[in-house]
Amino acid sequence: MISKALTILDDLIRDKPTREKRGTDLLKDPAAEATEGWYMCVPPCFNEALDIKRTERVEGKKKNLVWTQGSAFSFKQGDTVYDTADAYKVWAEALKSISLCVQVKTASSAEASTGIPERFSGSVTFLILTPNKDRSKIVERAEHTMSQDEFVRFLIAGPVGDLKNMIGKPQQ
Repeated sequence: MISKALTILDDLIRDKPTREKRGTDLLKDPAAEATEGWYMCVPPCFNEALDIKRTERVEGKKKNLVWTQGSAFSFKQGDTVYDTADAYKVWAEALKSISLCVQVKTASSAEASTGIPERFSGSVTFLILTPNKDRSKIVERAEHTMSQDEFVRFLIAGPVGDLKNMIGKPQQ
């Protein structure tokens, strides 16, 4: 599942930009509460941020709404993503399962515009949060900035490079 999502992501960000190009190969199941195999749990409330939308398509002579995927990723300030679906339980219970949380501090959306030879990959600055030692709250450990494209890759496959060193091993 991860390799398929990464292949789709690579195709989305590599292709020449057009506003209208939307494929039916999706990064994730838009209805799934958890993103199976992904590093972080990205529930359906983030479909828009992942540019997963229902788009009208004509099949035969009928118009249908079909899930489509674009590359205009748009995570925004306040978006908070956890490493487990258990994070959406009662908070005292959730804290027992959470190892990592990222919260977007500032962001600019990725954009594809006709007439411009390169796609703008946007930017995301986010806080890295982990539970404190007694798991009574989550605390800020670091801040990191990357493109929207790199952020989506992180959500799918996990940290690399400097980010991997920042996240390190979760506190137990």
